[in-house]
Amino acid sequence: MNQEYEYSFQVKDVNEFIQYCIDHNYEKVESYHQIRTLFKNGGKIMARITKNTYDNQTVELLNFKDDNLNDETLTVRRETDELMITDDNRNFVTSLIDILDLNTKKVLERNRVVYQKNHVKFEIDDYISPAMKVVAIEGEKEKVDSVYQELQDIIEANKII
Repeated sequence: MNQEYEYSFQVKDVNEFIQYCIDHNYEKVESYHQIRTLFKNGGKIMARITKNTYDNQTVELLNFKDDNLNDETLTVRRETDELMITDDNRNFVTSLIDILDLNTKKVLERNRVVYQKNHVKFEIDDYISPAMKVVAIEGEKEKVDSVYQELQDIIEANKII
């Protein structure tokens, strides 16, 4: 089980964050289209089925995450490893969600670009549904805190409250 340390915030424009990554030698490691379905039942855990479409390949994944969604910029949540969904295990995944009494609560669609350097990862999302732009900075606490502080002027100029 992983623990995620992440700053996440909605912004007016992602271009300055992309430029920051380029100017500070972050490596662009992924770019893909994503549809994520969230399953909840009012408890502390949510299931997520995520379909990532890369240039010519689609991958479908299942994982679970703490459901402590709030309006805080900083979150620390547990997250399971991912299980790749295949034709061989699709019935199991469906029955697992059913037996846990999880219901579809939200479907998110976005385009995501990921930059990474020194255990800090930027996830820059352009949501199609619901329409919005979100930047997340995650990784090791000390490094993420440092990058977040360094970006304060850009964040404050772009952040949607």
